[in-house]
Amino acid sequence: METILTGRKNASGLFREILEDARNVLSARYASAVDANDRAELEQTLKPAIRQFLTAGRRSVAGMTTEELADRIYTEMAEYSILTKYLERDDVEEINVNAWNDIAVTYDDGEIRKTEETFFSPSHAEDILKRLLRHSGAVLDNSTPMAQGHLPGNKRVTALKTPLVDENVGVSASIRMLKPRRITPETLEKNGFATGEMLDFLTDCARYGVPFVIAGATSSGKTTLLNALLGRMPERMRIFTIESGARELSLVREDENGHVRTNVVHTLSRPSDRKENDISQEDLVVASLRFNPDLIVVGEMRDEECYAAVESGLTGHTVVSTVHAASGPSAHTRIALLCQKRFPIPFRSSLDQAAEAFPVVAFARQSDDGVRRLTDLTECVRTGQMRGEAEREYRCLYSYGKDGKSNGNGFVKRNPPSKELLDRLTRGGLPDERRAVYEKHEKRKTNAKGGEEN
Repeated sequence: METILTGRKNASGLFREILEDARNVLSARYASAVDANDRAELEQTLKPAIRQFLTAGRRSVAGMTTEELADRIYTEMAEYSILTKYLERDDVEEINVNAWNDIAVTYDDGEIRKTEETFFSPSHAEDILKRLLRHSGAVLDNSTPMAQGHLPGNKRVTALKTPLVDENVGVSASIRMLKPRRITPETLEKNGFATGEMLDFLTDCARYGVPFVIAGATSSGKTTLLNALLGRMPERMRIFTIESGARELSLVREDENGHVRTNVVHTLSRPSDRKENDISQEDLVVASLRFNPDLIVVGEMRDEECYAAVESGLTGHTVVSTVHAASGPSAHTRIALLCQKRFPIPFRSSLDQAAEAFPVVAFARQSDDGVRRLTDLTECVRTGQMRGEAEREYRCLYSYGKDGKSNGNGFVKRNPPSKELLDRLTRGGLPDERRAVYEKHEKRKTNAKGGEEN
């Protein structure tokens, strides 16, 4: 005889008891479909079986209908527990599992809210994260306490477990929703991300042959900016993109009849359990040169592919990318350090090569209020020689918020691009009228003490 569960226990404890009973009764029958992640079979068979199980045993939890209770049990048995509803939302940007009982959700508008629900225990959180990682064949266990993987729909998962995190924490994870968005530069300008002239300058660099890198921390808007700029490229331009794990760039365009108008090749690296079968971003950068690209786009430089990207830039190819760095000038230091992993030449030489390969650095930052901005746009000018190597001078072209002097929007045009850079753009096809815009730079008046005035 089935036990009729009443309100003697709290709702959470009661739910867990019903869930355990459902697992004992139903798991063996549907285990193969759960392991295979056969969503169609589970929807058609497991869900009705859960409803029948609840009805036959007269099982209920106060405050939940039978349908709501069945759905909750289904998410535990076949989906991702309390994470499921956030993974399915269009307005969620990131889910951070700080601990089994501490989950923070970041929304598209920058707001961060803690969830009321938590996992039942550290082991429960670990089980759900293992299920998430199973999609990409990643393993999270005592011998591999750190794992990276992805879910369908461009969701990237990074997870840590004990002993990398404390035992009372159990697991920590970051789940990022990588959304290829067709945000235009005009939208970025309207939202205060940058001025139109700054965005035009980066567009012209990509179109007319000057490589650049967008630097910044996670969630600073690097990929959003890259997507917007690349969306301005002429449809005839041959673009080869390289990304790792999941695709964030979306550059293919179709006409009303479904015919592709653009000339784009999107690629993803492919990790493998056997190193010899890996297809890395570095492999794809090398392969891209055989596709006769006008523009090579490396979604993010974070490993040995950096060396191949720098080599491509040094040999005359137009390469644009993003990199994690704390400032514009430090982006070249970061790139040089990554290159050292592949080819450890004297560091000064690596730094010089990085600056030559990527003469323009755009630095994006997310402020405390969640607003993202392009706070610095810098050109690295190589001057003179010291011990056979060029000196580097960082020339700020545009900035936000420095010394508070601006024309009302917070952005200041500091200096025109160097003649050498403008000549390079001109050789690439930059129209004379566009060059004139960048050359124009009114010197700011100085006061009696020699300081600048607004």
